[in-house]
Amino acid sequence: MLPAELPGESVGERLKAARKFAGVTQAQLARATSFSVSLIKKVEQGQVPPSAAFVAEAGRALAVKAATLYGMQQIVDEPSPEAAGVAELRSALDAYDDPRPEGPALDLAAVTARLGTDSEKVLKLRHDEVAGRLAGLLHHLYVLSDQPGRPGELVNATLHDAYRMAATVAGRFRQPELAAIASERHVQLAERTGDPRRIAISSYHRSTRYLQHGEYRAGLRLLDRAREHLDATAAGRAVQIQLDLRASILAARAGDGAEADGYLEEARAIAREFEPPEVPYYGVDASSTNILAHWCAAPVERYDGAEAVRRAAKVNVDDPRRPERVGHHHMDMGRAWMLHGDRAKAVSELNVARRAAPNAVRHHPSFRETLLGLAAADRRATGSLAGLAKWSGVKL
Repeated sequence: MLPAELPGESVGERLKAARKFAGVTQAQLARATSFSVSLIKKVEQGQVPPSAAFVAEAGRALAVKAATLYGMQQIVDEPSPEAAGVAELRSALDAYDDPRPEGPALDLAAVTARLGTDSEKVLKLRHDEVAGRLAGLLHHLYVLSDQPGRPGELVNATLHDAYRMAATVAGRFRQPELAAIASERHVQLAERTGDPRRIAISSYHRSTRYLQHGEYRAGLRLLDRAREHLDATAAGRAVQIQLDLRASILAARAGDGAEADGYLEEARAIAREFEPPEVPYYGVDASSTNILAHWCAAPVERYDGAEAVRRAAKVNVDDPRRPERVGHHHMDMGRAWMLHGDRAKAVSELNVARRAAPNAVRHHPSFRETLLGLAAADRRATGSLAGLAKWSGVKL
């Protein structure tokens, strides 16, 4: 049985430790995955940062959780000071059959308005301000949900939004078990909202599990079934874009670049022809920023840095309303430039990512692994690289 924590500062070092603990050679691991011996060797030596697909597939082959390979341990009993509201959120999720709302009773309009304010804060990565407030709103929604007919469906729709937001906040504070509870709740609730599109939205969130565990074809099948719940309304088309963007990443990680580009082209065509609302529901992002970021990211998932760089040169992914999306794009481009062989531009992109979304990228596995890969490649830490490493807590 593998230890709960593996030795090493990088995924490559931890992968090597897990592989040797299991008595598996690099050749055997290659045969058990879709990756070459050469790539496995480069990842273990720190020459190439591993993709999420690589980590998921290698972890599955070695019976190791991706979080263990990333070195990310769950914080269970003592969340960080910034996440003080997480304990309140956990209690609120447990109180669905024993709600205890504080203060004057809130009607659905008031709860919805406050949830909208919180969704804006989530977009701006101010999760620490949301957790406690969201917990209080859940108590009020539990009371309101005990209504028959259409009024009850409308409350359930808002509760569906609140559960999805709770999953997002819990994930940000590295509380996977809490996020899983919230996710399970919104999946079960979707059919009782009177809005079939919400079933598709929940399926989109469910597909995250398939991404994390490397079950890409199963995730694509799930999204295909989700499309059956969409209509030709503006909101339905926006959700279709969201499904296409997730499908493009699933296909790219499955190794099918043409299929990934097909989903991306469909998303772009829908946006061009119908101009659906960018955010018809909380957590749905049909914006051009999101589409372009996914278009640039798809080649990175296939270790094609040259194509990712070529695509990024044609677009401008810059949107102050979406700092996390912008930060993630530049994080992807940092990896792309490293694969392309230009370390200076890779470091530059990581610095842009840091400025755009510091809270989102600081401890992100991709950010850290790219830093480690850059340091391992030339065995020297430039001032900028050393500064990034110190800021993110990476030991070079």
